[in-house]
Amino acid sequence: MSPRNPQDVLSAVWQWENPLKCFLLIIIIVVWGYLLDTCGEQPDYIPEIQKLMSLGSFIMSISFSLLTRITFSHIFAYVQGFFLLSKQGIPFQAVICEESTPLRVLTACFIMLKQKHNSIHQIISYLGTLIIYIASIIIGAYAASKLATPYIFYETSINWVQAPTKGLNSSLYSAFTPENSFGQFNEIQFNALSNWNTMTGVDGNEIAFMPMAIAKTIKELEQNLTQNNQSNNQPSNNELTKWKLEKVFNNVGMQYLASQCSANIIPPCEIDGRESVHVMAGKENQTISWRLCNLHYNTINTSMQIDCNISIKGGVFPLITFEYPSANQQPREEDLSQVLMKKNELKELEEIKNNLFAIMENALLRPFNYSDPITKNVAMQLASAWSCEPENVTCAQSKGTAATVRYVGALLDTTSVMYLAEISKNITEFLKNNSSTTGSFRISHRVCLGGTNPMQSIGIMITIPLIIVIIGLLPLLYNNKLWWLAADIGNNYIAFARSISPCGENWDNELPECTARPGETKFKKTVRLNIKDNHIGLSSSLHDNKT
Repeated sequence: MSPRNPQDVLSAVWQWENPLKCFLLIIIIVVWGYLLDTCGEQPDYIPEIQKLMSLGSFIMSISFSLLTRITFSHIFAYVQGFFLLSKQGIPFQAVICEESTPLRVLTACFIMLKQKHNSIHQIISYLGTLIIYIASIIIGAYAASKLATPYIFYETSINWVQAPTKGLNSSLYSAFTPENSFGQFNEIQFNALSNWNTMTGVDGNEIAFMPMAIAKTIKELEQNLTQNNQSNNQPSNNELTKWKLEKVFNNVGMQYLASQCSANIIPPCEIDGRESVHVMAGKENQTISWRLCNLHYNTINTSMQIDCNISIKGGVFPLITFEYPSANQQPREEDLSQVLMKKNELKELEEIKNNLFAIMENALLRPFNYSDPITKNVAMQLASAWSCEPENVTCAQSKGTAATVRYVGALLDTTSVMYLAEISKNITEFLKNNSSTTGSFRISHRVCLGGTNPMQSIGIMITIPLIIVIIGLLPLLYNNKLWWLAADIGNNYIAFARSISPCGENWDNELPECTARPGETKFKKTVRLNIKDNHIGLSSSLHDNKT
């Protein structure tokens, strides 16, 4: 089958095709928003939906990318064609015969400025198309970010209170309660140490954490969940694996704990050669010392003293989120990472640090058997997990740093729990009469993302492309032949080439002779462009011709 002659192709076909493609892409995006809306409102869903949701997000991203590219090319074709048919024309090197892209349009603007092209309207129009394109991308990205948030199925506000960062002396004393003295206190100490064992691992020396907070409302909501309170549109307990439960706190006091240690080899410090660990603290130099006696590495005994200082900082963060149920009741990793990134901006908590060392120094004077569970267990963990060669000071520093952070962190966590335990009996009145802050408890889909109002986000996303598509159709709907021709020349390189080809020149039979193009105009004369003074525009001899 022989190729079609360019003369047989209606010049405005692309002006119908591109809007139709855009409308098809817009329909795909709107349908996806409707599916998100429908999915989010369902109290239950099957696992297969997760694959469908992931595929749909990918299709929507591709559709929006194609939509913005097509609308940009379409509107720029009109702009370039209009100035090609103007008397002043366009610098020849700035003409875009291939597919228009933001980079090519920006390059054309630089060429105009370099050649001191005196049509400021032309440069503004070119830059205007770029601004519209960039605006549609930014607005689309904003709407897409809203679609990436969970669909909130149920949400309620809460009032809560957090352990303060100062004035905790009585609670600090409670953190050093000896083992087997008060069962409830010892349980709090063991739980805090277990939590910090998880956070520090082996080499943890910088930890971001949130002191304990309480809110009676949260406990009530958790009880309602287990009782399948359908009146509040909450899922039953056996369906919780399909939902994301979160506690969101506003204006949270987060803390940062770090330690730096030095290690020195010392002579054997026990005559009978027994293995032991002594813990000491000095309030003057604010140092925690670990004196390790006759620790075994293979068949070699080593004795080491590790001296560590600590850094306790704090700051207020606007939003912290906990996922429920959570094994260690710690904020989400992105929240903790934010604290670590801003650690140099946080305020030094000197009062807590000074009080801690003053109380610790006296508490550590007791015999080891009468120590508190945190001190005793951290020392035993350090001795039992010792794996450093006798001369490896770096290894000893690392072990001592992790032990120090674990030790101080468990003490601080115990302190905050003790403080809040004292006021928990009257928590309702305390929340009313003190400076409590707000937050929320929310239940959202694990699968059906889309935010609270997916259709609104979709509407924001397609607003600019839809307006551009409608504007691009106006010349055809109103039968404006001048804009029709301008867009055709600005977009179609064949039409552009025929417009600048002198009459009678056949270009090796690749183009037909000068005749009117079907569907373009009823007149016989063809609009010709002329290259003069390195500019291309409407030929001066044809300015009076009708088009």
